[in-house]
Amino acid sequence: MSELPTFKSPKGITARKLLDKDGLVLMNLLFKPGEVLEMHTTPQNVVFYVVNGEGTITIGDEESKVKKDELVYSPKGIPHGLKAAGGQEFHVLVWKLPTV
Repeated sequence: MSELPTFKSPKGITARKLLDKDGLVLMNLLFKPGEVLEMHTTPQNVVFYVVNGEGTITIGDEESKVKKDELVYSPKGIPHGLKAAGGQEFHVLVWKLPTV
């Protein structure tokens, strides 16, 4: 994964695209300490997996502090956002699941 090229996502977060096939998108988001992905909605269900570091994932009105190896699910159409904790990088795998 670390050998794939990085780019800035449309929301300004450094990312790697791991897979984009048949409606399934898998991204690796690489947050700098304290970096924020503002609340937004997607038309797909999304699963977040914390690869490294600690941060906060907000789904609707629920805010969860997360750390390495934790999973969080976000239903389609529900606002969600992420924030890296201060002092460390926060790496998250993001699965955007195909809609049926």
